[in-house]
Amino acid sequence: MFHKAQGRKNVMKRTVGIIGLGLLGGSLAKGLALHPDYEVIGYARRSHIGAQAMADGVVKAAYTEARAVVEQADILVFALPPDTNARLFEELAPYIQPRTLITDVSSTKVNFARTVKQYIPMGAHFVSIHPMAGSEKGGYAMAQADLFKGCTWIVLTDESEPSWSEAGAQELVAMGEYLGGRVEQIAMKDHDGFMATVSHMPHTVAAMIATLAGGDAHGALRLRLAAGGFRDITRVAGGNPAMWREIITSNRQEVVRALSQLEEQILHIKNLLLTSDDDTLETYLKIAKTIRDDFSHL
Repeated sequence: MFHKAQGRKNVMKRTVGIIGLGLLGGSLAKGLALHPDYEVIGYARRSHIGAQAMADGVVKAAYTEARAVVEQADILVFALPPDTNARLFEELAPYIQPRTLITDVSSTKVNFARTVKQYIPMGAHFVSIHPMAGSEKGGYAMAQADLFKGCTWIVLTDESEPSWSEAGAQELVAMGEYLGGRVEQIAMKDHDGFMATVSHMPHTVAAMIATLAGGDAHGALRLRLAAGGFRDITRVAGGNPAMWREIITSNRQEVVRALSQLEEQILHIKNLLLTSDDDTLETYLKIAKTIRDDFSHL
């Protein structure tokens, strides 16, 4: 569990092993390095990333072999893209210690969770989290200790699974609170559907709008005419395409469902326009504004 610095006596440090020191993993390492009861070690495929993290005082040790991190970690965080996390977990599972609390920061859960439940060693626990923080710019260089401040920090509940742990969930709740996150707890079974609607489908739509505006012979002119609204609605389309391809395809069925719901909304608006039902259109826009305003105040 997290402990307050005041009044600490003989508190054993918990070793947090982070697999992947990119934007989320690096930010988690930078934030937890400031906490007195955690010691951070990390895995980065490129040695210069680990060397930089050590030079920054972010990790006590960095490795280019993930096994070394797994064997030492009390809390093991998988912070690579979802399918990469799953492949690594299958390889590393034999080296995970029975005491370990396993988590991940993936934006989709089904594939990774299925792999964990299949290979997790007896005595280890799995509680997934999803910090809703990030940027269209990735990598360790963009990582910030305060990245999670004010952001939603989701801790997933999965009480029916023997490997899930209430104590582990509460430790990750406290971790999110320490890092400044706004903690929410939701069921594992609901996560990917929710993310499809509020993240993965909107990303595909941003890509569609960018392509529609700039993808033909008149694109350059249109983009010169575009203003802040276009910039805001397409911002996330500037994210790493390979990473987002993996995120979207790992949540394929839920993204298709969300796109189908969006199609229903498009047909509704088209019908209002074709029937000149301007009053209903204005009501629709008012409802949308209220939802957006309420979100802005969360």
